[in-house]
Amino acid sequence: MGKHEIRLRRQRMSARGSDRYRNYNAVLKQHGTEKRIKQITRIFTFFLLIALIVIIFLAITRWEKKQTKPQSKINTPALTVT
Repeated sequence: MGKHEIRLRRQRMSARGSDRYRNYNAVLKQHGTEKRIKQITRIFTFFLLIALIVIIFLAITRWEKKQTKPQSKINTPALTVT
């Protein structure tokens, strides 16, 4: 077979190919459902990521505040004038 004949044979609709489009409404409905689930998952992941970043930011700021806490009175001998 030549290249042209092989190409035509590949493009020809087979029995399996026509079965694929027999339930087009069901396939379209499933596609819509899967698309909606993907979109919800994407949005949920996005908000979860933002919440995680905010929590990390708050934890770091609180930790820094504790580290830079002003020290209490330094223990130095008091000078008394007599």
